[in-house]
Amino acid sequence: MNDIKIIVKGWVKLLPFYLFTLLLLFVSCSEKDDTPEEYPDWKNKNENYFETAFLAHEYNFSLEKFSLAEGVVAAHTDYVLVEVIEEGKEGNLTPYLTDSVLVHYVGHLLPSTTYTKGYQFDKSYLEPFDEDTAVPAGMTVKSTCIGFATALMNMHRGDHWRVTIPYQLGYGTSGSSDGNIPGYSTLIFEIQLVDFWTKEKGDRD
Repeated sequence: MNDIKIIVKGWVKLLPFYLFTLLLLFVSCSEKDDTPEEYPDWKNKNENYFETAFLAHEYNFSLEKFSLAEGVVAAHTDYVLVEVIEEGKEGNLTPYLTDSVLVHYVGHLLPSTTYTKGYQFDKSYLEPFDEDTAVPAGMTVKSTCIGFATALMNMHRGDHWRVTIPYQLGYGTSGSSDGNIPGYSTLIFEIQLVDFWTKEKGDRD
């Protein structure tokens, strides 16, 4: 019986601790429930934004150079939208899908609850950008998402563009594998094509 009394007394002493722990768990759950959603109505927001932007942009490039079959008419989601910030001054050649490129870029999403200017998910340089010291990123055109590749294959050396990419040509409905970009995200990039090179010979259109 003495053993039972000792156990009961010990449990009674610990009771306030358990009650306090339960209270913390309850408060924590309540706070989580009240946390505002970061990307509310994200699919509709992105689709409506891109449809409106498509009609407003002067320069729209389709997937023709990338994967559209001959004779297929492109839907508006088969295009990337381009705002020319600066035109290049070096020739009329553009990269092929298999080419390697050097680029400066920064990418962000549409504004969301916390990121009122749009979440910046990737960039090739440290802020503030300094063209004299920033080292461009090297990559192959085909290693990028379809929309980014479509833009690159229409750019000339020195071109600096703001490119809007529909989620169909970006990370689709599932988002990026690292979880940084949710599904249905329109991607907005600033891209500057510094240089490109290829093993193929001869002039290209």
